[in-house]
Formats: sequence, structure tokens, C-alpha cells
Amino acid sequence: MNTMDRLYEKGLLDRKIEKSKGGAYLYYVYWPKLEEAHFKEAAVRQVLSSLIDNFDELVTNCLVEKAAANGQQLEALKKKIDKTLKEKKNDPLW
Repeated sequence: MNTMDRLYEKGLLDRKIEKSKGGAYLYYVYWPKLEEAHFKEAAVRQVLSSLIDNFDELVTNCLVEKAAANGQQLEALKKKIDKTLKEKKNDPLW
């Protein structure tokens, strides 16, 4: 099994079987399953999820400290938190 097969099995690549010009052998052609932006978002979500599962409050503190270093990022984080809290309060399952 090679790297491309592993990435295909993880759902990061799609593939199809092609025949050689003479038809003597078959080979796979691979291409990305996700657009770059979607891949980046999925990767960040997976990493953050793992970090929060393992280091809970420390991750939250680090994110807030990092955002606090930049006033615009801190304000954007505050707006996102406020919006999410408002949405969650309207959710009867929360």
C-alpha cells in the first residue's frame, strides 16, 4: 500500500482506474476530494477537537490569549461567541 492509497482510504483523495494506451495494464488516477479551503477547515477542526478533548481549559485560555494580542481578532472572537451563545439559547436541546 502506498501513500496515495492511504490518503484515498482516509477520504482525502478520489481515484479512478485508467487503462494504459496499449491496454496492457491498469493504473489509478488520483485527485483531491476536498477544495483547499474545505481541507484546511477540516484539518483545523480535527486538531482543535483533539486538543480540546485532551487539554480542555488550557486550549481555551491559549486561544483567548492569542486573540487578545490583536484587538481585531479579540473583537471577532467575542462576536462569534456572543452569536453562538444566542443561537444555543434558542435551541431547546441545549
